[in-house]
Amino acid sequence: APAAAPPGDLGQLQGNWRPLAIQFEGKSQAPVDEMAKLTGVFDQSEYHLYYADKAKTPPTVLKLAVMNVSLDPTTSPKGITFEFASGNLKVQKRHGVYELAGNELKLCYGPADRPRPGQFAAPAGSGYFYEVWAKQPK
Repeated sequence: APAAAPPGDLGQLQGNWRPLAIQFEGKSQAPVDEMAKLTGVFDQSEYHLYYADKAKTPPTVLKLAVMNVSLDPTTSPKGITFEFASGNLKVQKRHGVYELAGNELKLCYGPADRPRPGQFAAPAGSGYFYEVWAKQPK
């Protein structure tokens, strides 16, 4: 049997997500056709990021990252921390804020050696990413 969903916001994050917008320091990081190839998957307290190009033969599927996720729903805005679980970024952390509204997830985050963002904006020179994701049907 599959594991029960975690309680609270982490439980609501479970499943597959597609990006609607990805910005770094206020600049778009991917055109719509490239964003369609990305999938974020929350599985318990892990976050997996995949890139799948199905137009190629054979299709190319890459796992870009695996991160451990921890939430702090007591802050305003709510806090999130990602810690890379493998690869050349292993143990590096990114921290930020999140907002869940229905099937939409807003994230703003940056390196842990910079202050945690206090709002959903990634101005030039901040080192922050601002992303909007849509939950995918099961």
